[in-house]
Amino acid sequence: MVQLDELNWGLIEILNLVIIFIIGFIITYLIIPLIIRFMKRKQFIGYDIHKASKPEVAESGGVSIVFGFSMVSIFLMIFFPVFFNEILIFSLTVILSGIIGFIDDRIRLRSRYKILFTIFTGALIFFANLLGFIDIQSPVIPFLGKLRLTVIYPLLAPIIVAVFANTVNMLEGYNGEGSGSCLIALIFLFICGLLWNSAEAIIFTVGAISVIIPFFLFNKYPAKIFPGDVGTLAMGSILACIALFASLEAAVFCALLIHVFNSFYVLYSVKGFLESSDILEKKSDVVLLQNDLIKASDHKEAALTLPRLILARGALKENRLVINIYIISLICGFFSIITTLIMLGTLGLIEISMIIIAIIIFGILTILLLYFYPQIRGIIALMIILLVALSSLLFFIDFFIMSIEFPNINLFGISIPTNLIISFVLVIPVLLLWYYLTIRYFWKEIKSMTVKNEI
Repeated sequence: MVQLDELNWGLIEILNLVIIFIIGFIITYLIIPLIIRFMKRKQFIGYDIHKASKPEVAESGGVSIVFGFSMVSIFLMIFFPVFFNEILIFSLTVILSGIIGFIDDRIRLRSRYKILFTIFTGALIFFANLLGFIDIQSPVIPFLGKLRLTVIYPLLAPIIVAVFANTVNMLEGYNGEGSGSCLIALIFLFICGLLWNSAEAIIFTVGAISVIIPFFLFNKYPAKIFPGDVGTLAMGSILACIALFASLEAAVFCALLIHVFNSFYVLYSVKGFLESSDILEKKSDVVLLQNDLIKASDHKEAALTLPRLILARGALKENRLVINIYIISLICGFFSIITTLIMLGTLGLIEISMIIIAIIIFGILTILLLYFYPQIRGIIALMIILLVALSSLLFFIDFFIMSIEFPNINLFGISIPTNLIISFVLVIPVLLLWYYLTIRYFWKEIKSMTVKNEI
């Protein structure tokens, strides 16, 4: 990560970013109508199943995101040549993810193959780092600081790309759901990048936002185009690369906490990685009612998903359901900023009072949002429980575990800090307990809904 202070950016660099944003927006906005016509002509279409009329909608619209970001990358290289290597690897990772997604849209790859292929795209980052072409630094974790994982961490890069890409891919199925939630995450990560003083975070978030906004305008309710796997995998890999290149792993995790929640529910209920289209075909989580209202399925075999949990408190139209998802994404954005501030406090770069003030401000905003959107109160409560539990555990690890001098473990010539292994083991029961609570809460809401329906 290169700090903004080291570059002495001024008005010219800001104007360059504005120009890049405008170019990315215009290129993507203009190409989408062409893609819509092309996809319909080739019969690459999907049906908007959450509307009674089941209108035909062009599929694989995420091609516009991949193409737009590729064009933006060229201009980023021209205006910011110091980041040429990082921009090249970043854009190639997104392109490869998009290609895998487009293939999946056409021939429907099995989930395990798609995961393996996305790991392959992330391997590009690993080899580029191994050859010294780019520099992936060890992550900074709240309360613990910068971890000593110089050798190990780059090995995890392919897995991080695969996990984020497929996690984003699993929360898609409603007009503007995936693109809108990712756009909100990127906007907050831009703010986190400013706080974190990361040049990579700024240039990559600006580039990504410039192409996702125009796509969102066509994808929002009522959708004229669907992203397809080419779009969701590309957006997921963009967020994964921002985490790796900008050293914002913890912030990206919080910004995508809504996607993480949905993935946990799906993995529990279907025992594997399934995207929205697979769920609808095999274990539909929702039921379409009259007047385009959507309600949660009360069948035990139905997949557990975040939309189903939201709808368990009452049927909604598609656009209202998606707004609830946006509100959750917005609150996750609050979490990402607080996490970034805690990271800065851990490194001694800001006062604790600043963190407390931010928590109070965002806490008040969250309470106001939950007042107007009661259907997501339980979900946000579970998110806060998870973040508080992890923060308390990290504080405990920093205070007790990291202060003990354990001999390092040598594994295949790689020295692994024993403190980190112990810390990882301690995190597992906390996650399992939280996982148990979330599943219990899910079934509690579903049973309450079933009783109301019977009455």
